[in-house]
Amino acid sequence: MPVQHRKIAGAVSENNQGNTGKVKMTNQTLADLLVLALLFIGNARFVFVNHSKKDSLSIAPFAGLFIAIVNIFVFTLSVENFLIFVLAFLSAIWNVRSVLRMFSDVILDSYELKLILICSLNAIFVALMIFVVIYFRPMNPKKNRLPVKQNTVLYSGSFQKGFSELKEPFTVPSIKLYNFEPEAESPAGRKIVLFAPPETANSEIYKSFFCKLAYNGFSVYSLDFYKEINLASKKGADLKWIKRFSAIWQKIFNPDKYEQVQKNSDFINEKFWILLSLCKPTEKDVIFLITDGDLSGSMQYVSQKSFVKIFGSFDLAYIDDYTTKGFGPVENTEPVLGAVLGVQPDRSGYMSNHLGTVLTDFINTQMISGY
Repeated sequence: MPVQHRKIAGAVSENNQGNTGKVKMTNQTLADLLVLALLFIGNARFVFVNHSKKDSLSIAPFAGLFIAIVNIFVFTLSVENFLIFVLAFLSAIWNVRSVLRMFSDVILDSYELKLILICSLNAIFVALMIFVVIYFRPMNPKKNRLPVKQNTVLYSGSFQKGFSELKEPFTVPSIKLYNFEPEAESPAGRKIVLFAPPETANSEIYKSFFCKLAYNGFSVYSLDFYKEINLASKKGADLKWIKRFSAIWQKIFNPDKYEQVQKNSDFINEKFWILLSLCKPTEKDVIFLITDGDLSGSMQYVSQKSFVKIFGSFDLAYIDDYTTKGFGPVENTEPVLGAVLGVQPDRSGYMSNHLGTVLTDFINTQMISGY
């Protein structure tokens, strides 16, 4: 079934709620603020630490650097995490001598003027970053949570050998599968949406979009690679967060090269083949392939080659008023990246819901017309 390459200007049917009320923060925001608090304490310590004592607080920037690195692995590498990591790294570098003196039991008489100036400058940057993190905080996923079933499963294996649910501890997974289901099952069969995120995004960015689809009656499947599973070369690749950050950088600053690379990529193909094997469709089910910027024509290729009937396909990038095409609804989930792309932070979840509404209307229209 051919890919639907027609532009859609979705009607603004959702309520764009304001950002008033209590400030609710995600775990990532709280983790970032913890790092910045440690950096601020470590850099501003000369203001409140008494002299003639060990400089114990000089260890704070190193603790902040450690947590900043952990945050990258846990929450992936974003513009915000990268800036915080840079601040933590610089703060740690300038405090190496202070830490060495502390472990050597050297008593602190006074701070050097150079250290005071550098730490003051770092503290100012940290204070500005605290403001940025709070102002550009993403929406809290628990806000207005829709009554749907959510599940994530880690798998190990390869495309050639198949995948099995990861049960052994301390084993690096190959993929992470996201599944969102409506509360009530339909006896007529499932309407399955298989979503393949582009290299510039991941499934976490689209979770509210998935919830909206599940609430509208769809079974949604999406996955992220922990390591690349390339059908041609069969080689492993870089960590997922490095690859995504590189893809974002290339798409923003060298879009022509990014487009050329994606046109020759099997990245989305691979995700769809794996999703088809894991969603276990029955004869009653209907399947839709969804992407966000399918430059390689993967949906059309998979639809033609699949042994399972694909009812239809749709590319979110063809929605006219979707301004961050190929990056996901980042104004909801990654406002710092959204600011780089020229959109304002939005904690109401409007765009995520809007994408879900437009896609639902499109699919329902196709099913009614029997396309």
